[in-house]
Amino acid sequence: MAAEENEIIPQEVQDIGLDEYFEPKRFGSKFWLSVSLIIITIGFILFYKFGVIDQSITGEELKSSIEFFDINSQWVVKQKIDTDEFKGVILVPQISFRVRNIGSQDLKNVFLLGVFSFLDTGKTIGEGYEMILKDGLPPEGESRRVTLTSGFGYRATSERAFDKNQKDWRTTFVEIFARSRNSKLTFVKSFYISRKIEGLDIEVRL
Repeated sequence: MAAEENEIIPQEVQDIGLDEYFEPKRFGSKFWLSVSLIIITIGFILFYKFGVIDQSITGEELKSSIEFFDINSQWVVKQKIDTDEFKGVILVPQISFRVRNIGSQDLKNVFLLGVFSFLDTGKTIGEGYEMILKDGLPPEGESRRVTLTSGFGYRATSERAFDKNQKDWRTTFVEIFARSRNSKLTFVKSFYISRKIEGLDIEVRL
């Protein structure tokens, strides 16, 4: 028994065991965590540069890139009312157009706001808005038709009543503003609204 307790383990066995146990790991979990953080940081920087900074556009650049064409304006029935106090319709101003990109870079996710007002007093009638070009519009590209409609307008017993009460009509115009990506809401252009009434072959004349 004493001989067994004092038995000496061969040197080569000791070396194999100790080397395997004490050999330091070259690439531990901390190393790979650091590498991952570096890769994520570089990826974020590249995304911010090419996805945000390089695609940014100022309000003036956006304004100079937008051209309106195929423009049409009219008054449309917004609502029909049938109550004890009043029976009739509400007619509101509307403008429609297409957009052409005359700039040097793609236009994408452009928010358009139309503010409708009376010309003589400047009083706002209502607003209409729409987000366009979600898929992007390259230089020289042309958009689908865009329609902006006021939320408020005139009230009368019928569409034809507007033609009979011409004295109540006032000249109306719309100011169009645009915003895209990180640009500010910028005034682009204004248009007069015609006195044509949708569905009727008449145009109110003052």
